[in-house]
Amino acid sequence: MTRQFHYELQWPRDNIFLYTYAHELYNYRYHWHDSDYEIDIVLKGRAEFCRGQKTFLLEEDDVIFTNPGIWHASFSREENSKALVLRFSDKVFRNLLKPEERFNFYIPASDASTRQDPIYRKIRYYAAKLLQSASQSGSFQNLDSRAAFEMLLSTVCSHEDKEVVRSYDPNERNMETVKRLLRYIDDHFAEKLSLEDLANYTQYNRTYVSTLFKNTIGINFHEYLTRVRLSHAIFQLAVTDKSMTQIALDCGFPDLKIFNQRFRDIFHYLPTEYRQRLDPNHIVHLRDQQVYISPKDPLIAAKLEEYMDVF
Repeated sequence: MTRQFHYELQWPRDNIFLYTYAHELYNYRYHWHDSDYEIDIVLKGRAEFCRGQKTFLLEEDDVIFTNPGIWHASFSREENSKALVLRFSDKVFRNLLKPEERFNFYIPASDASTRQDPIYRKIRYYAAKLLQSASQSGSFQNLDSRAAFEMLLSTVCSHEDKEVVRSYDPNERNMETVKRLLRYIDDHFAEKLSLEDLANYTQYNRTYVSTLFKNTIGINFHEYLTRVRLSHAIFQLAVTDKSMTQIALDCGFPDLKIFNQRFRDIFHYLPTEYRQRLDPNHIVHLRDQQVYISPKDPLIAAKLEEYMDVF
């Protein structure tokens, strides 16, 4: 996966770590970030976004905000759909909260009736300015990027619907245990995997492992395992011609019925329907691959200027 046009900005002394880029939208990439917030802005076309257990159909200029720990994905519903993405670490709020806390912001996804509301216009403005400045060089590039990001943070924090939630166990030993558990699940998701297997692997008792997992990840082990299996199933639906039953079994589901139920619970339609909606000419064939676009691309550059001309 090429990293060109994928920009990483850091101010470690102030706990600021962020990524920004424009990219093509293809088939679903169902994933999560344990400590990053994500903002997606549709620059062109139409796209379906899954966030948690809700699905949104977004059009050009729509904005969707995702808190850390929430599984999400995007799916192009129109050829040549493109989006701007901004991800930033929850560490930016470290000085405002206890070590085990973070903010959850409940910012609704925009639609035709709200996309021109001030909060979305400001988010588009600062996200565009940030991407543009991140792609440039010069004496004031760093200052411009920092200023744009801090104003974007101020815009997000001004939203009234937010709460402080427990984010993770600050004990480093516990965090290392959880990382081992996640790696183990990634390696064995296709097998008949139980909480007892995780307990045996870590040499801790079952109750401790269950509690540690729930408190750290935010969902229980079985729910997490289902999400991992679905992320692999979505990829196989797009890039293979395997039968539904074979995909279900290959990804660790006991049978097709359970696979269908779990898929519909999250995405609100059946795996067969998802496969039928895919455009064969618009599929990413490598897992976790993304196609980044230069901010100097005429369409992207024009869109960024449009957003920055608002104020």
